[in-house]
Amino acid sequence: DMKPFVRKLIAKQLERLGWEAKPHESHFDRLLRPTILGMAAVAEEPKVVEKALMLFKAMHEPDDLSTELRTANIPNTLRNGAIDPDMRGVVYGTAARMGGQRTFEKLVKMHNETQFSEERLNLCAAICGFQDPKIIKQALAMIDSDQVRLQDVAYWLVYSFANRHARQMTWQWLKDHWKWLEKNLGSDLSFYRIPIYVARSFSDGEFLPEFEKFFQKHMSPAFERNVNQGVETIEWQSAWKERDLKLVKNFFKNQ
Repeated sequence: DMKPFVRKLIAKQLERLGWEAKPHESHFDRLLRPTILGMAAVAEEPKVVEKALMLFKAMHEPDDLSTELRTANIPNTLRNGAIDPDMRGVVYGTAARMGGQRTFEKLVKMHNETQFSEERLNLCAAICGFQDPKIIKQALAMIDSDQVRLQDVAYWLVYSFANRHARQMTWQWLKDHWKWLEKNLGSDLSFYRIPIYVARSFSDGEFLPEFEKFFQKHMSPAFERNVNQGVETIEWQSAWKERDLKLVKNFFKNQ
């Protein structure tokens, strides 16, 4: 019900900005373009989805245009009709939401071959964005493999929890692999923020006892603040949902 509302909301800016950067446009327009296109893609604006899928299909190499060239005066046609790095998150994310196994394998290949950290994270977000449970399972299985750098593991968890189709499977993966996470990330700040990553993804009060039980079992002074914050987050999100969900649904249905 939200998608038609979003399409209407962004229509003017989408028409103004389009896909291509314009001569002498402001820095703010360059920042706004991927936001508007991303909203359009998630809202399934047909022309944006079609364009994103066409661009992804045409990609054969992971680094058609490196991030380091973004600010240089080099045309986007440098190699293979390169996609502006700012647009890649939109293209990859759309491909993942609409794609299946072949799309997943292409994204993984690009992830494993790229030499650029920002490109790798764009691809990570897409790989974690599929809806098919079988593909979600494959994406989660990559986390503790040699395909994912330890410094990137937190991103994989965040993006997987953010995918509503993958949320429960990610929670189960985290519980099953806690010892691995503790061993490999235990000295990293991101490890102690895991309760926050989990809590942000759940808005049902029924989940709170499970959350508390698991993290109390693994509690340490370094975890205490983030676990308490996670409890508060779940409490207020579930209270907000209970209070306003019907009103919100009715609002969008009546637009």
